[in-house]
Amino acid sequence: MKRKFLITAVLIVSMFVFSSMALAAPSASIWYTESDAGGGWWQYDYQVDNTSSASEYFYSMYLDFSSEVDEVGLALPTGWDGVVWMGSNTTSSVDAYSTDPGNDLAAGNSLSGYSFKVNYKAGEIPYTAYFYDEADTYVTTGVTAPEPISSVLFLIGGATLVGRHFRKKKQTA
Repeated sequence: MKRKFLITAVLIVSMFVFSSMALAAPSASIWYTESDAGGGWWQYDYQVDNTSSASEYFYSMYLDFSSEVDEVGLALPTGWDGVVWMGSNTTSSVDAYSTDPGNDLAAGNSLSGYSFKVNYKAGEIPYTAYFYDEADTYVTTGVTAPEPISSVLFLIGGATLVGRHFRKKKQTA
C-alpha cells in the first residue's frame, strides 16, 4: 500500500514539475538571396520563418559579420527598426527589431523585407534570434542559409546543362 502511494505521489509531483516547465522550442529559419550589385557590392534580401513549436513570437535578430564591412541601404519590414554597428576594434553587425508587439512574428509565419548591401560577398552570416511567449524570453543562434529555391534552381540548371552536353556528345558519335 505504501509503495502504491509513493509511486502515485512521485507521478503527481512529476506532472506538476513537467507541466510547469515551458516546452517551448523557439527556432527560426533565416533565408537570403544574394546578388552581385556591382562594384564589389553584394545585395542581401532576407526572409525570416518563425519555425517555433507553439506560441513563441520572434521580435529581434542580430546579424554578426565576420569582419568590419561597409553597409548601405538597410531596409526593414513595416513596424521594424534597425541599427548598423560599425565600431572600431569590432566586427560589424546589423540589429533588427520589432518596434511594437503587434509587429512581432508569430510561430508558423514568415516575414520578408530585410535588405542591405555590403562591400564583400558575405554569404552565410551567423545570427542571434530573440523570442518570447507568455512565460519567458528565449535566445537561439544559427547561420543564415541561401534561399532553398535558389539552390534547387541552380541544381536543375546544372543538371540541364550536363544533360544537353551528353545528348550532343551522343548525337555526334
